[in-house]
Amino acid sequence: MEKKTLKTVGIITFIYSLLVFAGGVLGFIMKQSTPSLVAGSFFSLSLLFASVKTMTCHRWGVIMIFILLLALDAFFSYRFLTTQKFFPSGAMLLLTTSVIIIQIFQLHKLKHLAKN
Repeated sequence: MEKKTLKTVGIITFIYSLLVFAGGVLGFIMKQSTPSLVAGSFFSLSLLFASVKTMTCHRWGVIMIFILLLALDAFFSYRFLTTQKFFPSGAMLLLTTSVIIIQIFQLHKLKHLAKN
């Protein structure tokens, strides 16, 4: 069951990484924002790498996922507080926070399974 939970965490992160990349590309297309494209690509590739490592049962991939998610959550929180605009920073903040909560529940399930 441990492998199934880690694969679920990896799959959720994989999907999220694609959304981060799409957000970076969208920011570049809409506002000609090169930093958006670079940051979106960097975080997307990093999350993609961590998700693959997690799906292949490397526990350090989970740690890497959470470090990246928390960094993105902090960034989108800052951007939302400074711009007060829901799109894109508020939407990405909501999405990132949701992914963090889902991942915490998955890892709690993993911890519970390890005790039994």
